[in-house]
Amino acid sequence: MSKKELVKQKIGRSAMQCFAKFGLDKTTLDDIAQAVGLNKASLYYYYKNKEDIFIEVALKEGEDFINSLQEATLLKEGIENRIAFYLESRFNYYKNVLNMNRVSVDTLNKILPRFFELYNALMKREKIFVTQLLGKAVEDGEVNMTDLENTASVLINLTDALKHSVEQQAILKGETEIDYTQSLQDIQFLVTLIFKGIKNRTAINT
Repeated sequence: MSKKELVKQKIGRSAMQCFAKFGLDKTTLDDIAQAVGLNKASLYYYYKNKEDIFIEVALKEGEDFINSLQEATLLKEGIENRIAFYLESRFNYYKNVLNMNRVSVDTLNKILPRFFELYNALMKREKIFVTQLLGKAVEDGEVNMTDLENTASVLINLTDALKHSVEQQAILKGETEIDYTQSLQDIQFLVTLIFKGIKNRTAINT
């Protein structure tokens, strides 16, 4: 790891501590610089604003989380349980990344476009993982389906769409808190609906 990468890692750790303590909105670059032991001018060499720090660190932590989640998912029994566990866990993680750092609706609206632009690469890996889960279920005779990649893409995309929808509604209504309860219920219903349909189709075909 280069010196620059080491410094950025230190900045990221210190910044996330500040965000957890003060919230993203109230944390200043001066707070972060002081926590790291740099002056504000030096901090600008690595990041142009606090939102860039938050996004970069959050995505790195998200990548580590997804790796651990995929390992945990493989320990679950049954394809429906695996898919439900994976989708709900990733949903809860990403909503907590934003909520636990007390991000206001205005700031949320500001960082989401950039956040999801950078998240696309990680999401492609997630879709590959879900495709592999479905493929293993087919091999084991648990389900009978052929459009594995399409199904994986729909599952991930609809889960993210449910999350984005409730966030955008909160932004439009000017709400300071976001309630994800219905979205999580919708994810559970979506998984049940899809796999019920697959099982019914399998039974008809046999």
